[in-house]
This record gives sequence, structure tokens and C-alpha cells, in this order.
Amino acid sequence: MDIGRRINIYRKKNNLRLNDIAGAAVSAAHLSKIENGYRKPGAATLSAISAALQLPLPFFKGFEKEDIEVQHVLTQLEQFIITDISKAAPLIETLEENYYYYLSNVSQEVYYLLLKCAYYCKSKQYPEALRTYETLVQPFVEGKHLEKAPAYVQNAYHYCQGMRHYQSSDFTTSLRHYKQFRLDGQPLSVKAAITYNIAVLSSAIKDYQQAEEFSQLAIKYYESLSQRDEVSMVYNLIGVIYLNQEKFDQAMEALSEAEARLIELNSQGLLTQVFHNKGIVMRKAGKQEAACDYLEKSLELKEQEGLVAQKQITYHSLCKTYLTLDRLEDAKQLFHQAKDEVTQTLDHYYLLEAFLDYYEKTNDLDTYQKSIEKCIHFFKQNHDQEPLDTLYLKLADHLYKTGRYKRAADCYLAHIKQMESQ
Repeated sequence: MDIGRRINIYRKKNNLRLNDIAGAAVSAAHLSKIENGYRKPGAATLSAISAALQLPLPFFKGFEKEDIEVQHVLTQLEQFIITDISKAAPLIETLEENYYYYLSNVSQEVYYLLLKCAYYCKSKQYPEALRTYETLVQPFVEGKHLEKAPAYVQNAYHYCQGMRHYQSSDFTTSLRHYKQFRLDGQPLSVKAAITYNIAVLSSAIKDYQQAEEFSQLAIKYYESLSQRDEVSMVYNLIGVIYLNQEKFDQAMEALSEAEARLIELNSQGLLTQVFHNKGIVMRKAGKQEAACDYLEKSLELKEQEGLVAQKQITYHSLCKTYLTLDRLEDAKQLFHQAKDEVTQTLDHYYLLEAFLDYYEKTNDLDTYQKSIEKCIHFFKQNHDQEPLDTLYLKLADHLYKTGRYKRAADCYLAHIKQMESQ
């Protein structure tokens, strides 16, 4: 990473032209060659650039020499972001307060910016993540600049991109970046976390064999670290992997292993996920009464633990289960309870999608059709493809039953296209 790139980025960030910086100490032509990496600036040139950009001179003079102590702080920050993000904020605050003095080395500045962007993604501060990436990270790494960067910068880049693409549900690209993260020389805790992420993403793209392999490797790492909660977390993931393959007995076995470990640890938060997943396994296996028991347990425990934001996904599944059992009044009461707690538009439409069958079962067909159409419109606009195949099929069946054959045919065709695109 060279000083020219930094000068170019900060000049453009301050809306300055080459001529705005050029003067007695440096010409516009010479500055252009510096920015493009063809020339190295001397002391007088750096002083002039520093004054023009109104930034401390040490930020430019120390661009080549890595600071060992700063590198230690940055490495620690990376480990915290990957393994325990709650510890990352104080380090970021310290680095921000001393930015132009601690991060004078260009490679260390880029390292920090990539880590900060990953931190914003992981802590769901999406506007800050986007701003950091577009204004600072991208200009530093675009083109072939990354190829010449130190290994620690390249690793941070892959972790940052893995986080960014995961947040946008591009699981294939996210997985590619995580697999390019070099684990050689990394602490065991980092190896465990990255391995677990690879297992999660492999499951998301339906590469279940790879998902199982990396899950078992993650268990090995976490057991070596005596991190028993994390071992249970991986068993929960294995249960989901088997669930997605409709291997229901194996799914329940893995989830029961997770449950037993979590009860022993008195770890209630993760136990809510295990109960929820057991409920989904039972529902898909056609055992609706058992599904209700587990989903109700999950909901009750989430209420006790104050996990309000996590309740919606269980409301959604339990509502569908009640409707399958024709427990219409229970479904109605649950729907209105969940509706009162909705804080995000996405949750509202997922809840409505779960409640659709109530309108059909109570013969409120006008509301049934309008609700399906609202859901289709929302999920199409928000690029959420998962519910659309079922919604198109529901609408097509309804239109066919009510004699609107042309529209029904269009919806059946949309359903087929949706299925083919998955």
C-alpha cells in the first residue's frame, strides 16, 4: 500500500483538485505521478501536502514504517471482532482518538479501516459500514492495490467482505471470502469462529456435506478451548443442517445433544433457539402437537429472558402450526399479540404470511387474496425470494378455485419460475 493512494483519497475526500494542492513545493504533474505510484514524495512535498489537506505531518511522514505496538492493538482488535465483538469498541475508540498518529503507516490504516467496516457490519450499524467502505476502504483496495498488501491486510479484506456479503444474503460470495481467510498462525479461537462461519454458509448454499465437515472441525476447536456454549451452538447448527435435508431423526439427535449441554450450563439464551429448531423439525415431520410444545417452550423462554426481538420468528412458526391443527382462535390471539410487538416492516409481512390460512379457513376470501397480494408485492420489492414460491402457489390455487383461470395460469407460471430460480 503506498502513500500516493492515501494522498489521492484524502484529496478527493476534501473535494480538492490537484491544482488546489500544487504550489511552490510540488507541481500538479508531480503530484499526479505521486498519486499514481510513479514517484515517492520527499519531505518538502509531504509537508506541503499535509498543510494543504490540513492533516498532521506525522500522518504523511510515517507512511512506510510499521509501528509494532499499533500492530499489536490492531491484531487484538481483529481477534475481538471475530470472536467477541463486545470487547472491540474500546480499542476502536482509542484508535479513532489517535488516528493520524497511530495509523501513519498506510498498510496499518487500511487494516484498521477494513476491521472497522467489519465491526460496523457485525454490530448491524449498516449506514456506517457502507459509508466507511465506499469513502475509504474501496478506494484503497480497488484495482490491484490489494495484491501488494501485507497478508494481514488481505485477511482483513476477506473477513470484511465475508461480513458485507453475508449481510446482503449473498452467501456464495461470503463463503468464498471466508475460505480465503488464511488460518495459518491464527489463534485457535479465530480458527474456530471462521470454521463455524464456513459451516453456516455452506449450509445456507445447501452444500450439506461441507457444512457437516466444518461443523465437526469447529466442535474440535471449541472443545480444545473448553468453550462449552460454543460446542452446543455447533450441535444446534448440525441439527439445522439435518433438518434442511429432512433427516428428522438425526436432526432431533443433534438438537437433543445441544439441549442437554445447555441445560447443564444453564445457558437459556441459546436454549430458546434449540427449542425453536426442535419445533420446526417436528412441524416438518408432520408431528404438529409436538411442534406446538417446543415452539411454546421457546416463546416462553424468550419472554423470560427478555429476548423480544427474537420472538417474531417463533410467533411466525407457531401461528402456522396452530392453523395446521385448526386451532383458529389460538392462531388469532397469537397473531394479534405478535402484531403488537412488531417493530420492523419485514417482521410484519412474515407474520401476515404466517396468518394467511386463517382467512381462508374462516372463508374471508377477499382479505385472503388481498393479503397474499400485499405479501407478494412486499417480498418482490425487498428481494426476499424465499416466501414467494409458496405465495404464488397460494394465489394461483385461490384464483383457480374462484374461476379466474387466466390470472391463475399467470400465477402458476410465476410459481414455476420462482422454483427454477432457486
